[in-house]
Amino acid sequence: MAGRESRSSVCEKMCPQQRARHEAYSEPSKEAQSWMAVARQHVCTHQNNQKPRQVCKLTAAAERQNQLTAQLKAAEARSRIRQLRQRYQNLKEQEINLMISCQSTAQRAVRLEQLLLVRERKINHTDCLDQLQRRRIEEILEDEKGMSISRK
Repeated sequence: MAGRESRSSVCEKMCPQQRARHEAYSEPSKEAQSWMAVARQHVCTHQNNQKPRQVCKLTAAAERQNQLTAQLKAAEARSRIRQLRQRYQNLKEQEINLMISCQSTAQRAVRLEQLLLVRERKINHTDCLDQLQRRRIEEILEDEKGMSISRK
């Protein structure tokens, strides 16, 4: 007790700045130590509770990232395969066309074209006629006597 009284009396004689410096390096009171321990326990329990949640969030996000990466790689592989198939078909078609064009007669060219399967081109079946042209064509087709057009 005597040491405590002498310390507190010394602190009272100091100016506020010196007292603050002195108390900063002195040991805190028992009450302050107990509050500090309780606060440390709260912080530790809070951190321990947050770690599994963060790990779960990270693993879910990493799993989603891995899934997206796998889907992207699969799409790229399908695209490469499609491009290779198309390139092969184009080269084969060019080779067949070259063989057909190099035939000595037209009859041989037609025969070879019929024997070798060439990929059929997609034909665009859109209507390129306007209403007036369509009406005129229908008149010509319906005219059995040939009165719409003069054939000389």
